[in-house]
Amino acid sequence: MKKKAAALAVHLFTAIGVLLAFWALLLIIQGELQHSLFVMALAVIVDSLDGTLARLADVSTNAPFIDGALMDNISDYLNWVFIPVFWAYMFLDVPFLAGTVVLIASLFGFSHNEAKTEDHYFRGFPSYWNFVVFYLYLLEADVWVSTTVLVILAVLVLVPIKFIYPSRTTTWRRTTLILAVPFACIIIFMLFTLRETPFWLVLLSFYYPVYYIAVSVMANNPPRKAGRK
Repeated sequence: MKKKAAALAVHLFTAIGVLLAFWALLLIIQGELQHSLFVMALAVIVDSLDGTLARLADVSTNAPFIDGALMDNISDYLNWVFIPVFWAYMFLDVPFLAGTVVLIASLFGFSHNEAKTEDHYFRGFPSYWNFVVFYLYLLEADVWVSTTVLVILAVLVLVPIKFIYPSRTTTWRRTTLILAVPFACIIIFMLFTLRETPFWLVLLSFYYPVYYIAVSVMANNPPRKAGRK
């Protein structure tokens, strides 16, 4: 009974993501740029924890009548795609058509049977739109730059290349998680300071995206084993 209760508690924790998406939507409509970013950040925290908690509680065994993966995908699409695209439309003046491209591409990405590979990689750009629009805002990118970046990344969502899944990809996982800690701290600081953030700190924060891309590139191009002579 305790295991079943724990599994249901994890599902409820995942469901918080949907409430945060609704809250963020209301704040965006009200023009609350910074407060909406804080709520979006809370949704990221929930998403970063619920998968680990689900595995610890073995939800598929102890609460099999709830499809936790489906619930998580619904919450993720709202918080990682719909809300940041709407945020970009409202605060970055990204055209409706560009937002539509991102929404549809990510919908196909989420719906793909191999959206997450058997060896725990994401297939295609993993719709990290929260971070994308946040950086576009910090860097004061104009509407055409923002639109171009969003469309290019939307195309990459559909390209069958591997991107690491930070909490599950075994390759360099410890390093990935260790490096994520100072990155998270910098992001939190920048959420408070926004465009008053020193430019050098914004540039410094790129160490993690660069590392992430580098490890993902290596995953797609593993070293070849020397052939026998």
